Amino acid sequence: MKKAIFFVLILSFGTLMAQQIKIDKNKALNWTFHEKVKISKEQLMRQIEQSPELKEKYLKETKGVKAVETNITNSEKLEAEIHAAINPTDSTNIVVSPIRQDPSAGSMSCPVYYTKDFGTTWNESSFVNMPYEAGLMSGGGGDPVFAFDSNGKLYFTWIDLYGDIMGFLFGTVNMGIFWAYSEDGGETWIKPTRDTVLLGSLNMTMGSISGINSAISDKQWMACDLSGGTYANNLYISYVTIDQDGDGNAIYSIKCKTKPAAEDYFTHETAVSLPASFPFVQFSSLTVDNTGNVHVVFYGIDAMQTHLGLWHSVSTDGGLTFSEPNLISDVCLNLPILGIEPQHEIPGIDTNRLYPCPYMSGDPVGGNLYVTWTAFGALTDAGHGAEIFFSKSSDNGASWSFPLRVNSDPFTTEAHNYYSSIFVKPNGDIKVSWYDRRDDPTNNLITHYYYATSSNFGSSFGTNYQASSVPTDFSTIGSQNSNFGIGEYTQVLASSGYTIPVWCDGRGNDGLVNVYMAFINDNPTGIYEVSPVTDKLSVSTIFPNPVSDEINFNITLAEASEVDLTIVDITGKAISSVSKGTYTKGKHTINLKAEELSAGKYFLNVRTSLGNSVRAFMVK
Repeated sequence: MKKAIFFVLILSFGTLMAQQIKIDKNKALNWTFHEKVKISKEQLMRQIEQSPELKEKYLKETKGVKAVETNITNSEKLEAEIHAAINPTDSTNIVVSPIRQDPSAGSMSCPVYYTKDFGTTWNESSFVNMPYEAGLMSGGGGDPVFAFDSNGKLYFTWIDLYGDIMGFLFGTVNMGIFWAYSEDGGETWIKPTRDTVLLGSLNMTMGSISGINSAISDKQWMACDLSGGTYANNLYISYVTIDQDGDGNAIYSIKCKTKPAAEDYFTHETAVSLPASFPFVQFSSLTVDNTGNVHVVFYGIDAMQTHLGLWHSVSTDGGLTFSEPNLISDVCLNLPILGIEPQHEIPGIDTNRLYPCPYMSGDPVGGNLYVTWTAFGALTDAGHGAEIFFSKSSDNGASWSFPLRVNSDPFTTEAHNYYSSIFVKPNGDIKVSWYDRRDDPTNNLITHYYYATSSNFGSSFGTNYQASSVPTDFSTIGSQNSNFGIGEYTQVLASSGYTIPVWCDGRGNDGLVNVYMAFINDNPTGIYEVSPVTDKLSVSTIFPNPVSDEINFNITLAEASEVDLTIVDITGKAISSVSKGTYTKGKHTINLKAEELSAGKYFLNVRTSLGNSVRAFMVK
């Protein structure tokens, strides 16, 4: 196979220095494929051993080949790498989908969880999306992504790598992007007749790619036009396509497809990047701004072989055409596939799963564009470990601000911060969340999940807050899911009053990975008291105030409801939480002990199924 010669821009003290980068296109292709595979060859072999018919077929194909045996331990199902979305018409409706792996069965899926009461209760939809064809198996894929339109219609897309067992070892498997929609907040789903965005196929030999039959696709992103303009409620999906030329070299291109609001299928596809201009591209992210322009950001190297970084392109005509991509920033992240030395590493993360993971969002107030990503430096390695970067554009993506460091841990350490997500509230506040190891700068393994807020349109970010209450030791991550670990993508959401981080961790430190979500009240740091706009709930002021040893207040309910109470300090940190159970209709007096609270100002968050209320009090 031929090898393509790349150059990447290395900036050092303001001087441009070209470095030759050799990329084995076939290796790159296998890297992309194995990134999607969630089932190991050993798991396939286990299923073959349990079927005399499959075993006979396998032995015919492997005469003279000695198989490798691995003892795979049965375990609970693991769920990692999530996406989540909040309904713009009803903030109590939130949906989450992880990649669920069942090592014992050698299978995977992307289940949908939904809440319609702001996280008080969660249900799993009966929707089964994988494998795409009955009788086959899903050996990989994932990348669940949601998007709501302005009417609350919910779209869902995922990748499925499927075929039969022998196909994964000595045959053909399919790899495609599929989609469905829900009109009841994620509870039930409809698969349209044309439910395929793109479908490709691969030839396999002993679990590795031997050729591409038709172009495959990877890492899709999706967004709806919420602007109310000409293309209102159009659905857009971006992704990378990967094909091979006659010499077996991989050909990469970023594409975008459009589903007009009035149609039930994607009507046209447009190239965002061309192989002649960008020999290698991956990891696209997509957003639609408040005027209906469609923006795509991706990671790649240009044809001049001088910039390896993040690029931006915009469509002003509903996805029919896209502008020539322009550079947002160079990205210093030496991926193993690129062969740049020294290769960057984050302990506990498989080096083949270390990505910049760019994530873009738009400002519904001022029309700004925001991008966040993971790197070891903006231009060169800054020597601070992996960090979270942020850039903004105020001119439709024509120019971008110099990358801003979001994580605030000391520059003197090399504690890693990685895999950020972003969400912009209706008032323009920007939320960014990420994995953070500031509490373990020496070993760089103990990890929490953090978030920060910008209230000045991205000019700066405030205090970094810890969202997770229990850390994860990343030395155990991936031990039960073929080193997939947590995956790469998480999500931060927000309502008018809450920050809602959603992430995966392995806090049990036994290799299991689960999904966690936090509802963090934004009101205590900026609003003195909050009363719900409803006649179903009334919360009195706290008495006496200041308090000494007991907190008293009255609550009046129009109907029976559960009552949950949280005391937070002025930084928004939860001090204590208690569930008071179900109260009947009527007026009730509630008492809480306050002896363990030190002197200062606090807020009591009263949460019910009828609404929420915040009351301030002082401890003397």
